[in-house]
Amino acid sequence: MSSDAEFCHDRISALHEDLLVQILTLVPVKDAVKTMVLSKRWSFLWTMMHRLDYIEKDRDEKIVWDFLDKSLQLNKAPVLESLRIRIHRQCPLVDADLGKWVSVAVERCARELILILCHLSDPTSLPKRLYTCKTLVQLILSDKILVDVPSPACFPSLKFLVLSRVVYKDQDSHVKLLSSCPVLRQLLVVRTKRDNVNRFSVKVPSLLLLTYVYFPLPDNNDDKPLVIDSPGLIFVNITVADPLRDSFSIKNMPRLEGAIISLYGYPPNNELNFMTSFSSVRILSLRSLKVGCCNAINFPRLIELKLCLPSSEHHWMEPLMLLLHNAPKLKTLRINSVIPFYIFKAFIVYPEDVQLSWNQPSSVPGCLLSQLEIFEWRGYKRRSEEKQFAAYILANSTCLNTVGISPTSSCGDEKEKPN
Repeated sequence: MSSDAEFCHDRISALHEDLLVQILTLVPVKDAVKTMVLSKRWSFLWTMMHRLDYIEKDRDEKIVWDFLDKSLQLNKAPVLESLRIRIHRQCPLVDADLGKWVSVAVERCARELILILCHLSDPTSLPKRLYTCKTLVQLILSDKILVDVPSPACFPSLKFLVLSRVVYKDQDSHVKLLSSCPVLRQLLVVRTKRDNVNRFSVKVPSLLLLTYVYFPLPDNNDDKPLVIDSPGLIFVNITVADPLRDSFSIKNMPRLEGAIISLYGYPPNNELNFMTSFSSVRILSLRSLKVGCCNAINFPRLIELKLCLPSSEHHWMEPLMLLLHNAPKLKTLRINSVIPFYIFKAFIVYPEDVQLSWNQPSSVPGCLLSQLEIFEWRGYKRRSEEKQFAAYILANSTCLNTVGISPTSSCGDEKEKPN
């Protein structure tokens, strides 16, 4: 070993034991175990890790489970702060084994539990004692997991919950789970067609942030309604493909400050009544949404608006003017009309092939005359209608101090004013 290498080795070994353990927690358990051959001092350090991260890809069931069992048995940390288990598709799984490891996390007062099970077998049940864990603050359940909530159930400390592509035992399982989280702050839900739930209800008084994603299969015509009744919400992010007119029942959000609404596909006659539920927001991002759906809605508090427009949309400039008339306090307007990724279509409509529609409004929106300070537009193609629209914004916005207009072809920060 060179003198430089010896010096580096000595410096690391001289660190305090707690710091060395903290460093080991940054890598998966399998990698941490390998450090035991470095020296006698390192031989036991990995057993003191309070955050365990398992990433299993091995096809041999015995190898996987033996390693998990032995490493958990040898762990001597007084409190197991975090247990993360990620099982890849080719790795087999047995319910009893998973239940044992989850029980260890509960017994050791874990604050974080992450289970991502991508194996090819049926959804895996979790032990009932998990649903009464008093110490969990963060719980992430993903993929082949069966959510079967017993009675009683209670997560008195849980603040962050992710339910991604899981399967629920029945329609009431998610309701029982959410009602057992009295201090829940953040919820992320990603649904699938076969999750055994029709109407998904989010009624959590303590909830502050909600993200909801549902992409059905292309041939799926089933509606999956969403109900939101959470008065504490301050931010909502909803992404849905092919929504029907009555897919949403959203109410009782008096504290809502911001929302991101991404809709891929449009309901008949552009009827999106649920958008009125977001009329009080200060920050709004509309993605792949026909702007005309919001024409009749007043946004008295809106100060920032971002539009991400589908490339096939041609009738957005005039509806946007109507929206601006209804947003008297708007200070920031960002438009992104770059080519989007189409999920269910085998072709892309390029912006050059779309005939835009623009007629100058009879009156100037009040926000342009006295409020708008920032105007950004990505995807500007120098077409006649775009030039007229941009020129109108610039000519009538008396408070503008920042303007950024860039063409689709620009990959950097190139910004220019319309010719």
